[in-house]
Amino acid sequence: MVFLLIFAVLVFMLAACGSSEKSGDNSTESQPEEKVSESKSEEVVTITYARGKDITPATQKMLEAFEDKYPNIKVNYQEMPSQSDQQHNAFVTALSAGDDSVDVYRLDIIWPSEFASAGWILPLDDYFSEEEREKFLQGPIQGCTYNGSIYAVPLYTDAGVLYYRKDLIPNPPETWDELYSIGKKLMDEGKVEYGFVFQANQYEGLVCNVLEYIHSNGGKVIDGSNVVLNSENAIEALNIFKKMLDIAPEGVTTYIENDGGVMFQEGKVAFMRNWPSWWSKLNSDESAVKGKVGVAPIPKGPNGDATGKATLGGWNLAINKNSKNKDAAWTFIEFMTGEEAQKIQAIEGGFLPVRQNLYKDADVIKANPHFESMYDVLVNALPRPVSPFYPKISESIQINTHKFLMGEIDAKTAIENMAKEIQEILEQ
Repeated sequence: MVFLLIFAVLVFMLAACGSSEKSGDNSTESQPEEKVSESKSEEVVTITYARGKDITPATQKMLEAFEDKYPNIKVNYQEMPSQSDQQHNAFVTALSAGDDSVDVYRLDIIWPSEFASAGWILPLDDYFSEEEREKFLQGPIQGCTYNGSIYAVPLYTDAGVLYYRKDLIPNPPETWDELYSIGKKLMDEGKVEYGFVFQANQYEGLVCNVLEYIHSNGGKVIDGSNVVLNSENAIEALNIFKKMLDIAPEGVTTYIENDGGVMFQEGKVAFMRNWPSWWSKLNSDESAVKGKVGVAPIPKGPNGDATGKATLGGWNLAINKNSKNKDAAWTFIEFMTGEEAQKIQAIEGGFLPVRQNLYKDADVIKANPHFESMYDVLVNALPRPVSPFYPKISESIQINTHKFLMGEIDAKTAIENMAKEIQEILEQ
């Protein structure tokens, strides 16, 4: 009886072992995949996004919307200095050292070719299809393209615009001469303290300004690999630029965007060259010119074509080539440049969208009525010279233009110096 009982127990144990072994075989084939998949769905990835300070609530609201949609991707927002030159220096220092702590960088429109040439950012051709690129404004797309590959995705765009006092000026000027005449007349009549403010300090903003005079007067800096800056049109453009000092504040050669913006906001100026982001500030409750501001395209010179040529600005998103989270970084970029986030950015921050269809979006236009007229400005805007050596090109333009405005050299010498130095830069 005892023997039978022992035998029965042994049979049961063997059966159990067989069952366990079979179950083990099945789990080897399927269970781990199920567990890996489940583990992946619960895994939280953190990416770091570096960009300059946003004084509007737009960026924070975009980040919140992203994390709501993708709870498995957390974003560490690394705020950089406001000045673009300082951001550039910080990024170059980190990337040249192979740093991988930042996954997504916000890059100025003039940086992608430099960063791509250095091998610091990831080519995005496999992520960002041609079909998708066609939905964007093409100027910013060109600025993100280097040697036939795309290295960044436009986040928002910018182009220089002319603000004017529509309570004093019924129709905005189409030429620089008209702007000068109207501005001087309003000064002489005592209606404004100054006719015109702009950015003429020796920094990147000066390059944006002077190129608008050159491009709007039929001039050009580089054509392919050839430097074509040294022309009568470019020399004439510089002289037109300097003439504007007569109707500007005495210290305008030290001004950046905020200096003239505050002065215009206080009602002291007839015209201002600045960026579209100033619209919301000029129409805030604290502004002396609320409801009195018009926006117009950059004027043209005597040898320009039908329209003035604004300088293209804007910012773009790129992936650090050393990032350990490239797919998550792309998911983030795809969202931030998609329609949902672009609408948040436009409505909450007043930033110009990069997607063409949003210039007809009712919600966007309601929040920013001037966006409708901005589309043609953006289509006609021209980028600064696209080159991996752009920082050196910019330095030459800044130094020589500022010397000219300060009366140290004449227009012909300034243009000749720039053309010679840029040619040497490209030949290095």
